[in-house]
Amino acid sequence: MKKLMIILLLSCVYTALYSQDSVRIHGQVTDFNGIAIDSVTIMLKNKNFENLYETVSDKNGNYSLTVLKNSYYCFYAIRLVDYAKTKLEYWAWNIPAFHDLEINPKYERMEVYIMNAFEPQVSPHETYMVYFRPMSLTKSHKFEGKRSIKEVERTATAEKSLMDIAPESITAEELTVHINGLESEVVGINKIKEYARGAYLYGYLIQIKKPVDTYQRDDDYDKITIQLHSKETDEYGMGECFVKRVK
Repeated sequence: MKKLMIILLLSCVYTALYSQDSVRIHGQVTDFNGIAIDSVTIMLKNKNFENLYETVSDKNGNYSLTVLKNSYYCFYAIRLVDYAKTKLEYWAWNIPAFHDLEINPKYERMEVYIMNAFEPQVSPHETYMVYFRPMSLTKSHKFEGKRSIKEVERTATAEKSLMDIAPESITAEELTVHINGLESEVVGINKIKEYARGAYLYGYLIQIKKPVDTYQRDDDYDKITIQLHSKETDEYGMGECFVKRVK
């Protein structure tokens, strides 16, 4: 009996300590019409793209992960049975899991990949530069033809050629950008040819203005959300990233 009590006591102590060092990442996965998506695999990864935590959304699209307090490289959502057929993926980057965090993935046929942001080093520090690589499922299928995606990637890497699967152009009207849920104005868009893993792809660098209310926050991080509706292919995509605030 005494031994059992000790085990229970140690278990309670461990649970208490773990709860102090852990936080909850939670949310709902939906499409762009707000319809919940079930059976979506949610993963939290490190810089080596190793899965550290993993779960699956329920019938209402809800998911929850309990993780140790830390900064994580990326957050990933994919419904495997749909991948490369009717949908691509959702990504969020530079995840500051130091308190409970809500992330609500939306994704469809346009993937907003490799998002990162920085603040220009010139006053009045009112903007962010945000880079992302948009990838269209429609253009991917056309580019691949009868080849598999692995064959396409191998060929592009071997030849150092261009994988042209991004929208030909993007306008401010096709973008909806928010910082911490507040709408942000797009003041500049630049198309960039990016070298990645032996091949080339197109990405976009946009400059966005910080909403006035953003300056009044006490948080150490800003969450930037980009939603893209490409008029070229009529596809939607969303990506997010966190950037540490410069104080």
